[in-house]
Amino acid sequence: MKRLFKEIFFRLTNIVGLPEDRASILMYHSISESDYFASVKPSEFKRQMSYLAGKKIPVISLAELVRRLKTGESMNGSAVITFDDGYRDNYTAAFPVLKKYGLPATIFVTTNLIGKKDTRGLERLTIADMKEMEASGLIAIAPHTKSHMKLSTLSNEAARDEIAGSKRTLEEAPMKRAGEFAYPFGDFNDETVRLVIGAGFDAAVTALEGTVGPNDDQFRLKRNSIDRSTSFSQFKGKLSRAVDLYQKLKS
Repeated sequence: MKRLFKEIFFRLTNIVGLPEDRASILMYHSISESDYFASVKPSEFKRQMSYLAGKKIPVISLAELVRRLKTGESMNGSAVITFDDGYRDNYTAAFPVLKKYGLPATIFVTTNLIGKKDTRGLERLTIADMKEMEASGLIAIAPHTKSHMKLSTLSNEAARDEIAGSKRTLEEAPMKRAGEFAYPFGDFNDETVRLVIGAGFDAAVTALEGTVGPNDDQFRLKRNSIDRSTSFSQFKGKLSRAVDLYQKLKS
């Protein structure tokens, strides 16, 4: 019943649109045929990216969004594309589609898992994959901690090492400067935020849903999850104020 209500809600409300002063950050994980709940089928991902391009929805990098937040410039009703965990299918399945449409994205990588497989058998990005993507000018590689633990459960020293250590690993790879950070599991508290700021990041993204506006905290940026359960109507709704209305109804 809950899933049916959600589908009907987004079908009825995604015409609300996104005003000039807001943006929607999309959160992906794996782009594969895997039955992992956070995966999106390659065919569906292509459909979603084609929609963004066909509707001429402005797609900007996360770094550009952060810059606009700092300067007070218009969000222009933009979308931002992000991926968490650093699955290799971001390179094999998502990257060709992003290149086709010229869409920028940020991939948050768990640095201790680079080049390895997870318990589902899903491969992680290699250093060579990441360098090639960054060299394209479309993809930014950013830290998602060293080992993907809930930061709020760790001591300050351990959390600091997870945060700063992952930044250092990517910058020494060498990658470009890592300016943005993603909290594993969307888990954070005030002390976590302080540590992220102290590590020299410009912004951090959460797993809280909703759009981003001019008064939002750049170290608590909301993102809208796109996963296996996300219908196309819900995808479109997460590019509009419909997602904000839905979150208000849930609270």
